[in-house]
Amino acid sequence: MRGRRSGPREPRAQGVGRWVPDRMRLNGGVAPMDAVRIGLIGAGGIAQAHVRAYRHLAAEGLVRVAAVCDAVADAAARRARELSAPHAVSDYRDLLSLEVDAVDICLPHDLHAEVALAAMARGKHTLVEKPLATTLEDAGRMVRAARTAGVVLQVGHNERFDPQYQEMKRRIDDGVLGAIVAARADHNQHVRLPEGHWLRSAVRSGGGALIGSGIHRVDLLRWFLGEVSEVYSVQRTLPDRLEGEAVALTTLRFASGAIASLSTNWAVRRAPWYELMWLYGTRGSMHNVSGLHLDREVLADCDAGFIRVPLTAADSFTEEIRHFAHAVATGAEPLTSGEEGARSLAVCLAAYRSARLGQPVAVAR
Repeated sequence: MRGRRSGPREPRAQGVGRWVPDRMRLNGGVAPMDAVRIGLIGAGGIAQAHVRAYRHLAAEGLVRVAAVCDAVADAAARRARELSAPHAVSDYRDLLSLEVDAVDICLPHDLHAEVALAAMARGKHTLVEKPLATTLEDAGRMVRAARTAGVVLQVGHNERFDPQYQEMKRRIDDGVLGAIVAARADHNQHVRLPEGHWLRSAVRSGGGALIGSGIHRVDLLRWFLGEVSEVYSVQRTLPDRLEGEAVALTTLRFASGAIASLSTNWAVRRAPWYELMWLYGTRGSMHNVSGLHLDREVLADCDAGFIRVPLTAADSFTEEIRHFAHAVATGAEPLTSGEEGARSLAVCLAAYRSARLGQPVAVAR
């Protein structure tokens, strides 16, 4: 089986951008290797971003989509044509019988565990969109299944591969901001879903706006500040939009002593920003309003206020899938592993329990 792990795992990378594994380099170039054969399961909304990434990476010979699956046969066929994939099927079990090395699961949240467990049981490396699952029990089963099968399990927390957040992480790790004492994270979106859409169902989605979008912010905050020990969340439902919460205001306390506020709002018609991340350290701060900006007391450039930090351009979905292909080829632990996805899920589920109880709740370990 291609990409099976052997020996100790490589250290987890802290900031990942465009790179090629050392063993794939040859005289300054890239040694020939077989493209990772991908089975894309789910051809709906989020799959559009994955299709864009695969079309870019195919030109590099890194990955090749060999099959597409969707319950709507026409959707599977359309995506297969876009990706020049030779197979289009409507049952994921048929896809798992084909010659694919890995699967990319872009399905409703409540189907993640079922399909991922079936794929890993067949020895397929698995990339699954966030959230990893809708329950911690299912998340634990998925993590254990990956270990048992010796396959890569990566969760689609693509924002860790966004250049602005990678730069924030580098500055934190380099001590530029000092100790991080607080953070603010916002997600603003105007979400209107048609009747019958699976995301309107609190059962199928696992909740509402928080697990649907806010989990990205949770995952970044964990990456930046460490593990969350306690959360307190106040939420509001808007039944004309979805069954779960449309708005969630959540306070997070970290094991380090840092605190953060997270606003997740799917009922914003217009806002000054879509997503905000503001980090407050003992020696400086950073925010990403209209670009990435830094203020630090020891930098003369900051005397007049924040300075803008230059960034390289990269698509986070492309870099996420590149990272997955690297992990499959080398057996390295992915940055957004199943374990990482389970920890971010645990924070969101603790926030839901907090909202139900009306009190702070400890995060499950």
